[in-house]
Amino acid sequence: MKTTVLRYQVVMRKEGDYYIADVPTLGISDFGKTLELAKKNTKKAIECHIEGLIKTHTEVPKPDSEDYYISMTEVSVPRGVHLTGN
Repeated sequence: MKTTVLRYQVVMRKEGDYYIADVPTLGISDFGKTLELAKKNTKKAIECHIEGLIKTHTEVPKPDSEDYYISMTEVSVPRGVHLTGN
């Protein structure tokens, strides 16, 4: 059977003791205790999600382009502002 490789952007962040991985194009996420485990679990979740789409004859979203950037920026706020989670 011939196959096609699809690539989707995965955005990962640390929350507490876990790494959360979001796949915006597919609207799914997964997690893991380590980055590697989060990546592995997310890959399985993507495969499972796509299998479900195929079985239900639902269109599979196009892969993400390589032109995707995530950045951080800094802003100044008044000293003493209460930040959630702190």
